[in-house]
Amino acid sequence: MDETTYEVIEGVIENLNVYDADVNYLANSEANSRAAGIFSVLQAATGSPGAAHSAQASNDAGDPVEAYSMTVGGKTIHGSFWKTTFQNGEHVKVVAFREGSIFHAIAVADPENQVIWMQPHCERGVVEQRKYLVRNSLIFVVFVFAALAFLVKDEEMKLWLYLACGTSTSAGILFFTVGMSWGDLMTFAKRMSRVGAALQLESPDDINLARSTRKMIKTGKPELPMGVYYY
Repeated sequence: MDETTYEVIEGVIENLNVYDADVNYLANSEANSRAAGIFSVLQAATGSPGAAHSAQASNDAGDPVEAYSMTVGGKTIHGSFWKTTFQNGEHVKVVAFREGSIFHAIAVADPENQVIWMQPHCERGVVEQRKYLVRNSLIFVVFVFAALAFLVKDEEMKLWLYLACGTSTSAGILFFTVGMSWGDLMTFAKRMSRVGAALQLESPDDINLARSTRKMIKTGKPELPMGVYYY
């Protein structure tokens, strides 16, 4: 999907139909489980919203989402988001790829209100995703060393042994989470960057929808449902 061409379809929403669904956003359930697991760990470690949703994605059924079909500009569009809250009659820009006569949406944007609905797990561009993973991995390493210092009460324990235990534990866990899922995690980031480029947003690789949403809410904008952001 990520090697296909993204197209922007602009127009008024018509014939909107929303229904509950379970969707795997990665190539297979095993990859989805790994990626969802590390998202949950990293989000929970930093108190980020959405950890519960990411954890749910680790089962074979996939993410519990709101799928939809609609018509925009005379084109049939299918897609799914955490929450599908746009309505018939609204003017939007849809970023999608074509499969036959149907367009599969990655994002739906409301330019007037600077609101965007994104496919689950796609909220940071490539550069921001790397920063996010590295930063939270370092936080996790600090947590491991702090936990060892708290749990191990042996005052005769050598410093080198403490460092070796902390390093090996951190490295092992990060390898089986971030390391093995890096490609999958960056797939989400590439989708976000490509959506930003399609919408001609400034610095697509530096997009951080979680951060831009927090800033807009602080200025008085209303809070948004899960998976809906200000940009």
